[in-house]
Amino acid sequence: MKDKTLKNIRSCCYFALAFCVIWAGVTVRYLIADVLGYDSWARPIDWSESTVLKMIMLTLYIVGAISMIGLCIKAVLNTLKGLRENTVFPKSNVKLMFWIALADFVYLLGFSNLSVLWNDILFQLPHNVFVTPFFLLFFAFMYKVAADAVEENNLTV
Repeated sequence: MKDKTLKNIRSCCYFALAFCVIWAGVTVRYLIADVLGYDSWARPIDWSESTVLKMIMLTLYIVGAISMIGLCIKAVLNTLKGLRENTVFPKSNVKLMFWIALADFVYLLGFSNLSVLWNDILFQLPHNVFVTPFFLLFFAFMYKVAADAVEENNLTV
């Protein structure tokens, strides 16, 4: 593969790592300041109504965000390791791609329903909760095919 293409892939990987770190910081800041109420602008959460639903939505959001960030970082690090070994589609990322699709569903479900915490909306199920994970699942299958093709190509040479 061309050196310029590998350089571009590495650059994208480092950008993705930086993005994940920023995403983690924003998520932590959001949880501390807004959800937990340590910001003067934050509205307090009324835990007296729909407590179970609020706990579920907050848990989905936190678990989804942590999972997405962790899985994305792991996939990028696997890709960088694969590039050092001259493998653009490392097999170790195949399962991660499927887990990322599931984590994205959980994250989007929790994120879309954070308004439940402030009794604004009871529960909603917007289309992006299904569309984005579906496309990630589709690309996970495409990644699997590409990884298998690269592995087969390496064996035949």
